[in-house]
Amino acid sequence: MKLYLSIFIVLLLSSCANMVAPTGGEKDMDAPEILNIIESVGKESGQLDKIYFLFDEHIALNQWEEHFYISPPIKKRIVKKIAGKSLELHVEDTLMGNTTYLLSLDNCIKDINEGNVVEDLQLLFSTSENVDSLKLSGKLKNAYTLEVVENAWIMLFDKSINDSIIFKGTPNYIAKTDKDGNFHFPNLNANDYKIIALTNFDFIYNEKELIAFSDKLINAKTDSFISLLAFDPIVEIDSVIVDTLTALTDSSKTDSVLVESITYGKLEILTPTNSPCVFQLLQNKKVISKFVFAAKPYALLDIIPGKYQLKYIADANEDGIWNTGNWESKTQAEKVTNYQTEITIRSNWDLELEWELE
Repeated sequence: MKLYLSIFIVLLLSSCANMVAPTGGEKDMDAPEILNIIESVGKESGQLDKIYFLFDEHIALNQWEEHFYISPPIKKRIVKKIAGKSLELHVEDTLMGNTTYLLSLDNCIKDINEGNVVEDLQLLFSTSENVDSLKLSGKLKNAYTLEVVENAWIMLFDKSINDSIIFKGTPNYIAKTDKDGNFHFPNLNANDYKIIALTNFDFIYNEKELIAFSDKLINAKTDSFISLLAFDPIVEIDSVIVDTLTALTDSSKTDSVLVESITYGKLEILTPTNSPCVFQLLQNKKVISKFVFAAKPYALLDIIPGKYQLKYIADANEDGIWNTGNWESKTQAEKVTNYQTEITIRSNWDLELEWELE
């Protein structure tokens, strides 16, 4: 099998410097740069044997086991060796024919002195003349908080794989989310795949692990970007977590006079949407109050004055709480939308808020 090494993918170098005490000279803020990449093909196997990365300065490993991967995955681990300014990778496994591989070393290498990390370093190579170059990108967020989820596995499985055994086998392709929750597959063919995300260190679904999946098959020929929402199948977000008065006033100052003197505000949500829903008012990510509606008008009454974050939950089953998802039944978590800016509720004041809800 002849190897066609294609060094045409991301060799974009940026730095993430660790702070150190001044040493008298100008601080090195630059990550190591690639000077050359050399591939070695085994004489007997005729396939890729070793890859040498030559940098412009002495290097060290940086959280290798956490960040490094090859996609499609291989059975045997790639052996690594650092020597001065060079990194040697030894591929002991037999590679599949007619396959384009992605070797990802994002955040795996740093300089030995200042600890500047090479954030983006990936290599594509093919085991045939044909290079699979279809691309699929996406973003992974927490289904309830809508915060990005970093360092999670994104996996593609052939559409023929039964869901009941999907975590007992190896994914066809893998990727990892970056610090912004983004992921990228640059080496796909035009086949249909199931896409799943897991937040643990392996490809096996474990209890209390966040999981995300798409309701439809993914094909990079027609799909270019996909958003995934990860949920914990056990967690349910319900009730008011923080007592309203205690949260909004210092406990040492809360007394009967203060309680009696509070005049409340009102918030009305103006939106074309007219369906069962829940609105939550939050402070510092904690739920202060929630309001349940079967239909419009969405009038939130008796709100203690203050600054809040506002969350909308599409209450699909009309039970008045946010329901998480379930992998076995292929149920997605109930959809959540956060209002983009903080809102201010004033005493004895009615606030009307226009919000284009999906």
